Amino acid sequence: MRLSDRVVVLLGIVAALAVTLAAVPASAVDFTVNMTNTGGGAFSPKNLVINAGDRVRWRNQTTLQHTSTSGTDCGEDLIWDTGFLNAGVFSAYVTFNVAGFYPYFCVVHCFSGMTGTIAVNPPVAVATTTWGAIKALYAATE
Repeated sequence: MRLSDRVVVLLGIVAALAVTLAAVPASAVDFTVNMTNTGGGAFSPKNLVINAGDRVRWRNQTTLQHTSTSGTDCGEDLIWDTGFLNAGVFSAYVTFNVAGFYPYFCVVHCFSGMTGTIAVNPPVAVATTTWGAIKALYAATE
């Protein structure tokens, strides 16, 4: 193989690697939902849209105890429950890996309207380049 052919092949490999590295999905994002006194208790934001793999935690900004409990109509569905959070306390993070719609509520204040939702977008398909494809490209030029 001539030197100029090898340079072209090497440039092709470098370009393929650059495309592969650029196609790596972004890291997951962490979100915080605040528990407030608004209207007898509220989540802020009330409705949150995230991507699969993102994490959410709740922070109690009131003097009352609150929970973040997954479910509808004030009934638990056992996907998550932060337990009771005292004033100023953060919950542990909940990771949402599956796309879907997740309603939740505060056990103590659900009947006064302290509810929220998390909508999780599906992961974005990402094209990748494998070493096998790169080797095949190199072998085709020999």
